[in-house]
Order: sequence, then structure tokens, then C-alpha cells
Amino acid sequence: MRPVGVKLIAALHWLRGTAYAVGGLAFLGIFHLGARLISGIANDTFLQRLTAGLGTTLGIGLLLFALFWIVLGFGIWAMKNWARVFTLVFAIVWLLWGLLQLSHFPTPWHIARVIVDVGIVVYLLLPDVKRLFVKSASA
Repeated sequence: MRPVGVKLIAALHWLRGTAYAVGGLAFLGIFHLGARLISGIANDTFLQRLTAGLGTTLGIGLLLFALFWIVLGFGIWAMKNWARVFTLVFAIVWLLWGLLQLSHFPTPWHIARVIVDVGIVVYLLLPDVKRLFVKSASA
């Protein structure tokens, strides 16, 4: 049986992946629309190519990031140790970034983000949770 903490972390990964996917699709659509509007004014301008290229690059990058978080969510859900390690690494990176943001802009959002990241790191480092992931990797 899967612990509740693992289910919550997997759901958080899926939510994060969904948000990045929506953002990636928005970038693709908005920048494509911008390039089309520019092309209505002048044909084949540098600005049009730059807008389309930048939007495509950022959109595909966000979609790849979304895919990463969704795959990581499924890895955590399946109790894979590699997913636990990646989650720990990214939670620590997000925690450090959140602390930096918190020192500059102490908002409730940054406080909540730091609390969630601390919770994820502490939970995944608990001996019982670690044992569950290592046990499922050897099974």
C-alpha cells in the first residue's frame, strides 16, 4: 500500500507538470499569434522570425519540463527509488530558490512554497519511507 505522503508528492508533481504544459501551450499560441500579427504589418521581418522562434523554443522547453514532472510523478507513484532521488534533488533546489525569494519578497506564496519543499525533503529522508523505495527497487 502506498503511503499518503507519496500520493501527495505524486499529485504535486502531476499538478506542476500540468501547469508547465498549460504554460508551454500558451507560449506556443501567444507567440505564434504575435508573429502572425507582425506578419500582417510587414512580411518576413527579423522581429517576426524572432518572435516565432522564441515562442516555439520557450513553449517546447516548457512542454519538455512538463513531461519531466509528469514522468517523475508516475515514478514516485510507482515507488521507484530514482524518482525519490530526483524529487529530493529538485526539492532542495526549489527550497534554496524559495529561500532566496523569501529573503527578497516575503509573501505568503513564498512561505508556503518553502514549507512544502521542507516537508518533501524531510518526508523523503525518513528511514521508513526510504526503506519502502529501496525495497520496491529491489523487488
